[in-house]
Amino acid sequence: MAEASEIFAYWADHPPAHLMLQAIAGALGWQPRPKPEPVDLAALAAAPPPGLAVRPGAVPPAELDPAALRTRNHALAAARK
Repeated sequence: MAEASEIFAYWADHPPAHLMLQAIAGALGWQPRPKPEPVDLAALAAAPPPGLAVRPGAVPPAELDPAALRTRNHALAAARK
């Protein structure tokens, strides 16, 4: 704590440059940018990945039935032999 009070006493006599610049800019009318609006995480999660072309309102077909995929893979393997 003794070191912290020494630093604060030094800053009272010699403020850091970035604080001086901020005070001068504020006196000249500068205002910081407003904080951005919070992101809607549900809408972000529902959005398609960047670069994926999806027709609005359409759901891309996905076949997730393991038995159907296995049957198709066996048929493809048999056709290659």
